Amino acid sequence: MDTDYAIMIRCTECGSSQYDGALFCGECGGNLWSKRQRQTTILPFAVETVPAVPPSLSPDGAGETATPSTVTFVIPSSGRRVTLEDVRQVEIGRRDDRHDVEPGLDLSPDDGVRHGVSRRHAIIRFTGRGAVLMDLNSTNGTVLNRYRLMPERPYLLRTGDEIQFGRLLTHVFIE
Repeated sequence: MDTDYAIMIRCTECGSSQYDGALFCGECGGNLWSKRQRQTTILPFAVETVPAVPPSLSPDGAGETATPSTVTFVIPSSGRRVTLEDVRQVEIGRRDDRHDVEPGLDLSPDDGVRHGVSRRHAIIRFTGRGAVLMDLNSTNGTVLNRYRLMPERPYLLRTGDEIQFGRLLTHVFIE
């Protein structure tokens, strides 16, 4: 029987279950690279709780640009709300003056380092087919509505979607 189960590992620091491939524990921040990790048992109802895969576009379908849009990000952990107007694309990450990185949405004020946000983490581009989100091969990944995105593949984005950059939860609203 061929099924797609999520493989989980157990954090040796706090014992919480984490997705296989995560570098840091989402609960305690502990290092998960250790070879001492054990896989946790997959519960029978776990498949029912995994959300549907968000629609992915072909890489060439994400290249066309559209009319500029307004996008608002709400970051619950810090209570910050950021609105960017008339944008065609927004790079999300952390500002780093030493490496000349200045993303359109800087998550440094939201404790981005501690939450595992990369300097160049993801990008949102507005295309003729709508807004698309693409992980830029970040260290700790991007999660769209509880689904971990494949790096460098565009996924359709809708207003009200929940996005995690590393472990930093944000909500996106598009006008």
